Order: sequence, then C-alpha cells, then structure tokens
Amino acid sequence: MQEHTTTPSALPIALAIPAERRAIARMFTELTLAFHATIFPIDQPPTEVDANLALVAVAVMLGHADGLPMNASQIAAYVQMPRSTVLKRLSVLLERGLILRIKDKYYLEPVRAATVPHLDRFTLILSKGFAVLGPYLSEL
Repeated sequence: MQEHTTTPSALPIALAIPAERRAIARMFTELTLAFHATIFPIDQPPTEVDANLALVAVAVMLGHADGLPMNASQIAAYVQMPRSTVLKRLSVLLERGLILRIKDKYYLEPVRAATVPHLDRFTLILSKGFAVLGPYLSEL
C-alpha cells in the first residue's frame, strides 16, 4: 500500500486527526484488504474487494476459533448485516472451499484452520500500527 506524504497542515482544508487515529484507520484498511486476500489461494490475486465478504469470513473464523461456530443468523447478528446478505457471502465462501457447513454451523475448512495465510502481511500491518499506537497506549 502506498504511503501518503502530504502533511495534514499542508492540505487546503485543515484536518485535526491525530496520528493514532490515522494509524487505526490505516490498520483497518490494510487488515480488511489482507483478510480479503486470505479468501483466495496464495498464488491467485484477489478480485475486487468485497469488505462484506471479508467480514463474514472473519466472523466464521472467530466463531470457529472461539469454539462457538455460528449459524447464518448468528453471523448476521454479529456483523450487523441482513441474513440474506450473509447467506450470499457464505455461499461464495462455500463455493471457493474456504469454509464448511456442518449441521447449520460454519467452520473454516481444515487446511485454512491449520494455517494462517499471509501471516507475514498481518504481522507487518500490526507492527507498523502499534509503532504509532504503543506510546499512546502506554500513557493510558
């Protein structure tokens, strides 16, 4: 991702967003893109980003990881989306082989459950973000 070098004070409209909030926004964007990329095979470039698809995939991952796999209604409530939207995204994830449906609950497929695609990318995003957030958090 390209870094922006313009300082907020050099913009035609002054913007009072502290470095910490910008770091969180940058992490959110980069993490969304990274999670979306995990939906595709490592050697296949992702198609147009569907943040809702990534959000549903992450919800499935969290339910599975917490030992509390969710059904479509629970996922819809968790991500605050209509159930019909969630069902469409779950269908795409099932077609791509990323997740499995067992007794109306959704799980990561076994290979994805055992590995973390793009772990180096997630590590870099978090380390860059926490380099800015760390001093702020230590003051709290």
